[in-house]
Amino acid sequence: MKRILYILFWFSLVGVILLFSDCKKHKLNTDASAHLNFSQDSILFDTIFTTVGSTTHRFKVYNPYNQPLNISKIWLDQGIQSMFRINVDGASGIEFEDLEILPKDSLFVFAEVTIDPNNSTNPMVVEDKIHFLTNGNLQQVVLTAWGQDAYFHNREIISTNTTWNNDKPHVIYDYCAIDSNITLTIPAGTNIYSHSSAMLLIYKGSLQCNGTVSDLVTFQQDRLEDFILSSPDSVQGQWRGIRFFGAQNSLVSHTYIKNALIGIQIDTLQANQKVTLDAVQIHNCSYANLLTQGGNVDAVNCLFGNNATYSAFISIGGEVHFNFCTFGNYWSSSTRNTPLLAVKNYYKDNAENIYYRPFNQVTLNNSIIYGNNDNEFALDTLSRVMDGVNAPNITISNCLIKTQDPVEGFPYTGNNYSNNDPDFQSPELWDFHISSTSFAKGKAGNSTITADLEGNARSNPSSLGCYE
Repeated sequence: MKRILYILFWFSLVGVILLFSDCKKHKLNTDASAHLNFSQDSILFDTIFTTVGSTTHRFKVYNPYNQPLNISKIWLDQGIQSMFRINVDGASGIEFEDLEILPKDSLFVFAEVTIDPNNSTNPMVVEDKIHFLTNGNLQQVVLTAWGQDAYFHNREIISTNTTWNNDKPHVIYDYCAIDSNITLTIPAGTNIYSHSSAMLLIYKGSLQCNGTVSDLVTFQQDRLEDFILSSPDSVQGQWRGIRFFGAQNSLVSHTYIKNALIGIQIDTLQANQKVTLDAVQIHNCSYANLLTQGGNVDAVNCLFGNNATYSAFISIGGEVHFNFCTFGNYWSSSTRNTPLLAVKNYYKDNAENIYYRPFNQVTLNNSIIYGNNDNEFALDTLSRVMDGVNAPNITISNCLIKTQDPVEGFPYTGNNYSNNDPDFQSPELWDFHISSTSFAKGKAGNSTITADLEGNARSNPSSLGCYE
């Protein structure tokens, strides 16, 4: 019994020593000169559309001392009137009291903003401050957001011929659909932003997208400020894209599209109808910059750039023509295992049955197909029809192609070139201009095209691709 009491005495003694030691260790720093450190002393939210919540920005609040600090109060300067919202160490609110930070430790503060509409076409600036009161010392982190009012299209079906104004941006939620036999006209200088998974759908109607050399029409995601670990332009697949389904004659001219799942998708058009792509640039989509499935397409001076999978996928029928186009893809070769351009005239169902869908015609002229993989062109075609054997109606001439396959003979015809680097300026940064000494200079065949994507005069003979 004495032995047990002896052991309990020593355990109690050690506990008391540890208790007093712990109290000494965690004695608060009450020095009037003590202050907090911040990972950022100002936060900028760049171009937030009114009524649309922002992405979340975060910063750290540090205790640089060997003693704990008590933050008496954290609060938003404008209180309940603030357009900003904050979360401190997991708790949401506008005011927080008595938050302790352990020695050499930190806490997270998260901030978001939603800007109220003001029916103005001009950008606006919204500001607030987060105050921190510690031992009588007042510190602050400044919050600033650029905002702009916009036209919003939320599950909208356009049922009368419509022309969008270009005085304010347009923001699409979920979808904006052009109904059968209806035309949507988008004038030069219009900026269209799409929320996550949103789509512009042209259903048996017509799209007239009338950008100019000096005043493009632009399509992109509505998230414009940085992600926590990356810039918005480094993330593909942020919206669904533009989809034509059984559409009537349409024109997309001098238009810039980026960061979609599929930039433009063209599905089975009506007889004698087509989509004309004139000086269109599409970048950084997650599946394809351009996807056709039985679509009729006429593309001139277009740039189908970097993509996680295909710069363009032309499939299962239709009539497709490319002239003076650049297909360039310098996506990381370690993650992209597909050719940048694929042409395919059949598909398989779930039971592996093959269905043949021949093209009426495919032509590829005066174009560049080049990237950082060894084989950048896949011609996956069945050379037959159901009642006999015929070669696919595909003609490729005066093109520069990155490939390990021979470029002479079927299906290539005339003056094609393989594996001569076009010397793009900075393709990893989406710049596919060619140098003055590029192999592509002066290699084009005869053509009536007199200007390039940027309106520069074509030489005679012209350069391959979208840029002279």
